[in-house]
Amino acid sequence: MRMLLRNRLGFTAVVMLLLASPDTAYAAAPTPVYAPSYSIADPGVYRENGDFYLYSTGSGARVSRGREAVGPWTNEGAALDLDARPAWMASGDVWAPDIWRTSAGFVMYFSAPAKDFGGQRCIGVAVATSNDPAGDFLPTGQPLVCPGGRQGGEDRVPGRPIADAGVIDPSPFVDGDGKRFLLYKTQQTPSTLRMVRLTDNGLHWFGNDSAELLRRDGIIENPVMVQRGNQFVLLASRYGYDNCSYATVWLRSTDRWHFGGATEHTLLTTAGTGICGPGGGDVTPSLDGGWRIFLHGWVCGSGVKACTPAQIDNGADRRRALYAAVLNWGADNATPVVGAFL
Repeated sequence: MRMLLRNRLGFTAVVMLLLASPDTAYAAAPTPVYAPSYSIADPGVYRENGDFYLYSTGSGARVSRGREAVGPWTNEGAALDLDARPAWMASGDVWAPDIWRTSAGFVMYFSAPAKDFGGQRCIGVAVATSNDPAGDFLPTGQPLVCPGGRQGGEDRVPGRPIADAGVIDPSPFVDGDGKRFLLYKTQQTPSTLRMVRLTDNGLHWFGNDSAELLRRDGIIENPVMVQRGNQFVLLASRYGYDNCSYATVWLRSTDRWHFGGATEHTLLTTAGTGICGPGGGDVTPSLDGGWRIFLHGWVCGSGVKACTPAQIDNGADRRRALYAAVLNWGADNATPVVGAFL
């Protein structure tokens, strides 16, 4: 899941991705750990009682369960109860869902098209009706984040670069003192990553509207933050999600609210991994006390072979699959380093 509390990582950094040419050299792609017939996009992973719960973009927020990171994974259906869809949602299509546990129980954040907003999205919140991370989750009556306070949104997204753009990619984060926050991205370009402080139960904004963490002329999205001592590491996805140039980057700062002057580092690219468009990443602790990073990438046809840039350019049938790898923290305990793929 995109939440953290030191069990979640975020990605963001300038990725100098090499556009494919016939003589471009790529690493051999690992095999996905989960590649059903539908896409596993924007994975949010949460671990509870030894099981991994995987939430992904789709109608009603798809959820799958796996005993280990490598699987086997089982489709549990839609986590969000669409029969209880609130009036602000224009449809049941949900992007980038993610959950955590608070005093209110299991709480989910998701983005969905808002009514009277030109197809743009707002971020909603939902609470599980039982002690089961797979749901059902009942959405609250109003969005948590909606630009300009549309549909009663609590966080109004002040200072956004495009007034009529929506918000997507919610990602919960808990700091070392137990304070709760939510990161997200503003749609369209320039792209911005933002964060808002939440109440202890994670259901409402607390104190002030959100603030901008980082802005890019191009695309930056899928923020995830983790605290490592007095350092805050922000991971994110860069470039267009619909091709092999999509990549994962990271930045680091001693101030959780300011990453504008931080150096952007590459973490995952197609050239380095063989995965077509390695992005949408999320991080969680593993059973062995280490860390795992989960991400999506494009596979073509009905199998599990990573797409080539030429296949993408030629419109090949494709879907996104789930990959997993060991995540290490470097000698300084604050530099994300991807180890072996599972």
